[in-house]
Formats: sequence, structure tokens, C-alpha cells
Amino acid sequence: AMDDAASVALGGKWRMPTIDEWEELLNADNCSWTWTTIDGVNGYKVHSKKPGYTENWIFLPAAGERYLDSSGTVGFYGVYWSSSLNTDNPSCAYDMLIRSGTVNRSGSSNRYYGHSVRPVSE
Repeated sequence: AMDDAASVALGGKWRMPTIDEWEELLNADNCSWTWTTIDGVNGYKVHSKKPGYTENWIFLPAAGERYLDSSGTVGFYGVYWSSSLNTDNPSCAYDMLIRSGTVNRSGSSNRYYGHSVRPVSE
């Protein structure tokens, strides 16, 4: 829990999603992904296709990533953390990559990179 940014910042039932939960969103049977701009911010609108939840959606901004002093990818690119560690290299965690035309599990990154966190609640 102490390594979970959502849990530390928000407490309660908030946490970072697992890589399996991110992959559930990637499944075309579950969600549609549309690159759009909302209030001047580029990103993906992820809309549920599941019966009973078809009115639900989330927005994932293309917030870039922070590495050293670099953050020039804001508006074009984004990486979102999962809470799933790479067991072959525990200094890394799995993440999701978004950019116009591309959404995928990007692999794993060093945990000191400045990626976005999209909290979920139990």
C-alpha cells in the first residue's frame, strides 16, 4: 500500500488499477476508445460496452510523462501506472501507453518515472 500513489494520496478504498484491470478496458468487447479533446485537453474517452453500464465512461488525458526535466509530450502521449510489479525486475511496474491511434500495454518502466495515476475505488 505504501507504494500505491492513489492509496497514499486519497486513502480509503482508492488504489491504482492492476495491469489485468487495464487490459479489461483494452478488450474491445468491454470498451470503445475514442481519441478526443475535452475542455482543451487531448486524450481518450473510454466508453463501456457492458450491458447496464453503457452510459459510463472515463477520460484519460494525454498527460505526457515526466523523466528528469523532460515533459514535452503533454497533449500527444501519456503513460498510466498499474499497481502490478514486474516480478522479473521489481524496480519496474507495468504501465499503459496512450497516444492518438495507439493504446496498449507498453510493458514495464522504472518506478521512478513520472507516469500518470488513474485511481479506482473498490
